[in-house]
Amino acid sequence: MVPIDPADTRRGALHVTEPGIVNALLELFEQAWGTAVPLGAVRPEDPATGLTDTERELLRLLGQGLTDEAAGQRLGIADRTVRRQMASIMERLGATSRFEAGIKAAQRGWL
Repeated sequence: MVPIDPADTRRGALHVTEPGIVNALLELFEQAWGTAVPLGAVRPEDPATGLTDTERELLRLLGQGLTDEAAGQRLGIADRTVRRQMASIMERLGATSRFEAGIKAAQRGWL
């Protein structure tokens, strides 16, 4: 369901089932979710790296070989949040894989 007018949802919605449109909307959502910050949250970042304390610890835990689930449990965050944060870190590093992100993070002294 997509609102016809997001500013006035009383105008109705479209029921979209075309796979191409649904996939495009899903990609748009995933991109927005990957860079999202919880409403009202403050992101205290290290000025040198741009990493939050949680992101730095996540990199450390994943570098030790922990799974997303195990790292998330240690940090008290959901698996989806772990994946979202790693996608954000990878984007900032210009990495296309987690392995490459680990190498680049180490080269930059983030670990």
